[in-house]
Amino acid sequence: MSLNGNRAKGLGRGRSSPPFLSSGVTLTELVLIMILVAILSLFILPRLFDLTDFGAHGYFDSLDAALGYARKEAITSECPVQVSLASGGYALAQASQCTNGSYSIPVVNAATGHPYATTLPSGVAQSTNPATSSIVFDATGSTPATETVT
Repeated sequence: MSLNGNRAKGLGRGRSSPPFLSSGVTLTELVLIMILVAILSLFILPRLFDLTDFGAHGYFDSLDAALGYARKEAITSECPVQVSLASGGYALAQASQCTNGSYSIPVVNAATGHPYATTLPSGVAQSTNPATSSIVFDATGSTPATETVT
């Protein structure tokens, strides 16, 4: 039978490519892709998105913001502000008599209305030296010349 004979009988009508070429995906290929995605999600993705890294970065950003806030609070109130660093987090406080005394008055966070203090997220560690575990901003917003932060 010739090709023209098949067309005359209605066979092969509407086909633009040979029957062995397909534009879809076989079931075997689909199962293999699903297995590869499962392996990636079990082993590789958790390493890319470690929550401890996000916690450490967030804590660093909040400490950076707290230092800036303490500096601005010292300038606007014209009273020194101390940022105390400890192994569990940090806290901001002002001197009890503005020019001298212990730093016993907690600085209130304007956004929350609570004392400006933060604890470390779980899995994040901070090491401090007791001799240099606090930073004091004076009324001009500067720290003493001997202050060293690393």
